[in-house]
Amino acid sequence: MKILSIILLFLSFHTHAVAEKGVVVNILPDKLTLSIDCEAQVKLQRLKTEPKKFSVGYSCKNSTNGSYYLDFRLNDMDIVADFDDGSASVDVNKTKFKSYTLYELSIESEKGEKFKFVSYCTKDICLDLVGNYETEVKDSITSQLRG
Repeated sequence: MKILSIILLFLSFHTHAVAEKGVVVNILPDKLTLSIDCEAQVKLQRLKTEPKKFSVGYSCKNSTNGSYYLDFRLNDMDIVADFDDGSASVDVNKTKFKSYTLYELSIESEKGEKFKFVSYCTKDICLDLVGNYETEVKDSITSQLRG
């Protein structure tokens, strides 16, 4: 009976994901539909400056088969501190967007490597978009935020 329940749950999720053309996540106040190419990460991620704090993540593929990540975490730490160790140049653009605060970080390492990072935060939770994402990904997330 347990196996039948698991199969029915999987089929129900798969049908819903296909109908929505993606993976539906209800962590923020708004429902987000992520790309069908996103997979939940089973392993919780530890942040460098706060090893006791965790996030739940999704690993996604972009159009050139590169990867980007969506991490949902509690808004109880300064994420900029993870990059502010003196070995990188960090520029932060902070804007208010509806009930969210949007942080856009541009980071350049001492070796000249450039990295972009976007974080959508409410009072309680943040969604961090990191990696090799395309502008369309950020635009899609922004367009789905209603709160």
